[in-house]
Amino acid sequence: MKEQKKKLIVAALLLLSCLICGYLLISADYRAYRLKQISTADSLIQNVISDFDIGEQQINISSTRVDSNFKRKTYRVGVPYQFSKTQFHAELNNLFYAYGVQTPTTVDFPQEDFTIQLLYNDTVIRTILLQTDPKLAAANKKQISLLITFDGIPSTTILNQLKQLGEPIPIVLKITNPMQANQMREEIASNYDHIIYRLYNDQGTDLLKTNQRKAVTKLTQLQEILPNATMLFYSRADQQKKQQTKQLLTQSNITFVDATDALMLHERMGKTSFVQSLEQLQLKESASMAVINGTRETIDWLNQQIPRLKKAGITITAPPQENN
Repeated sequence: MKEQKKKLIVAALLLLSCLICGYLLISADYRAYRLKQISTADSLIQNVISDFDIGEQQINISSTRVDSNFKRKTYRVGVPYQFSKTQFHAELNNLFYAYGVQTPTTVDFPQEDFTIQLLYNDTVIRTILLQTDPKLAAANKKQISLLITFDGIPSTTILNQLKQLGEPIPIVLKITNPMQANQMREEIASNYDHIIYRLYNDQGTDLLKTNQRKAVTKLTQLQEILPNATMLFYSRADQQKKQQTKQLLTQSNITFVDATDALMLHERMGKTSFVQSLEQLQLKESASMAVINGTRETIDWLNQQIPRLKKAGITITAPPQENN
């Protein structure tokens, strides 16, 4: 009996210890680092600026004396209109959070200029002004388009992931008849409205390749049901056959996206090859469109890579449409 009582006491003490540790972890003001010198903030700011490939000529730094011991620096950073100020702020916040520095921000409309304050121990130690500069040409910044294909309607979780990216990335849905396209649109339009269709036969083969006459008939029906529908065109045939198929699409007056020259990315590549292929889109001479086979893994990989693409100055745009 005494032995059992001891065990109960030990168990109670262990439980109490766990509860105390849990409370301390939850209530503690966690900081992995501390700013031993305020000047450390300048090095951290420069790291983020460098990550976003911002040139020295785009930066102007001024100082304001607060008292005899402290000068507050202000960074005025000119950026092109397509620069993701939100992404810059997110990266800056993630970096300074570990130092116990807050980054409250105000947005000035309609220019959408950001004023980011670095707040440490209730004191503003640095200010960063992200200002759109119309003189900065966007010509040297590459634009790319991404499309994600699915065999059926993707899950709500995946649609929400894509929606949270805030980018014009359409999903491509396989259909065998026009009514199916309308049903799919009605089912997911409230969650995601960037939809492109690709027409297949009952055997799962591209109908434009196997029976062009039947394909044109169904495209005409689709246009009657969904006048604003967009189709995906993809062909690895010779140039003559490709032009014949495009001519059929043109005659049908339906809007389409030509993905013939796009990169084709899928889960079977593995993460390393998938990431390397996406990084290739940054090159001027590479393709400017990628078609991704949508799975949980490829969506996760894409989520991880999009911030890196945007930091490299890439702008994600809706795929160019023809016959529009």
